[in-house]
Amino acid sequence: MRTMELEMATLLSLLAVPAAAGAAYGGVKAGLNGVKESLAQIERIVNRLDEKVDTHGERLASVEAETAKP
Repeated sequence: MRTMELEMATLLSLLAVPAAAGAAYGGVKAGLNGVKESLAQIERIVNRLDEKVDTHGERLASVEAETAKP
């Protein structure tokens, strides 16, 4: 009976390793998906800021052209 308990304990400990690896993989995959989403949001923000800077630069150039002394 004691041998069976040891074999069961050994089996359970061996199964714990793949289970832990699977959980770690799942966590890493979820983290990477979160990073992808964050990078996409950052890219959208940067693109909007770039458009605003371009628009602002065009307005400044227009004002400078209107106020330039001949």
